[in-house]
Amino acid sequence: MQKSAKHKIVIIGCGNVAWHLAKQLAGLRKHELFVYNHRANNLLNDFKTKLKCSVTPDLNKMVTDADFYFICVADKNISSVAKKIKIKNSNAIIIHTSGSAKINELGEKLNTAVFYPLQTFSKQDEVNWKEIPIIVESKHAAIKAKILSLAKLFSNNVSSLNYKERLTLHLAAVLVNNFTNALFVAAGDLVGKDKKMLLPLIKQTVLKIQKLDPRAAQTGPAKRGDKKVMEKHLKLLSSNSDIKKIYKQLSALIVKQQTKHA
Repeated sequence: MQKSAKHKIVIIGCGNVAWHLAKQLAGLRKHELFVYNHRANNLLNDFKTKLKCSVTPDLNKMVTDADFYFICVADKNISSVAKKIKIKNSNAIIIHTSGSAKINELGEKLNTAVFYPLQTFSKQDEVNWKEIPIIVESKHAAIKAKILSLAKLFSNNVSSLNYKERLTLHLAAVLVNNFTNALFVAAGDLVGKDKKMLLPLIKQTVLKIQKLDPRAAQTGPAKRGDKKVMEKHLKLLSSNSDIKKIYKQLSALIVKQQTKHA
């Protein structure tokens, strides 16, 4: 019995999201993968040597008969990259992976979709795709069905949301990941070589909110209304105006959150 032809999948970009998409797809061994970037670099070469993808440092040389085109670039470049895609396969779907860009950034082409994995990606990390929420969007039911099927090759947690819902999730993700990590940086700067002592606390904080609502899990001097401790902290921050300001604002936010639901 003749084997069915492998789907051709194009990934545009060679950053963290592109890497983990390609790595997952390569592991499935069901697709022929092509990776393109606007210029040659060592990151692009890794796709070739480690994942066995076909790579090309020229967006103008993209294959025209692929089934899916994933655009994994900064939001500001999605539109310009989409315009470079020439398609001969009328069933091909052009996809971006952004949490904050509208689907219209892909242009007026009929077969467009969003495939947004709600996760932080670093190239060196191992990720468990099965647990990662993937949000999909398309204006057409048939295209959405195809993207949902593709997303389920990655994750057991797939949702179809509209743009406002996706953007709101992206904002929430920035708060819990990017902003929290900035506080990790600030805390590390404060304690220097002792920063590893904070790791058990960070781990326990995350474990707690898997069982408790974050509001119920809140502790600390602001929650207790302990102004003397807060004054001591602010005195320590006298030479760090940025973090001092954030300390005051977050303490006020904690008081407000706890009072509102008292």
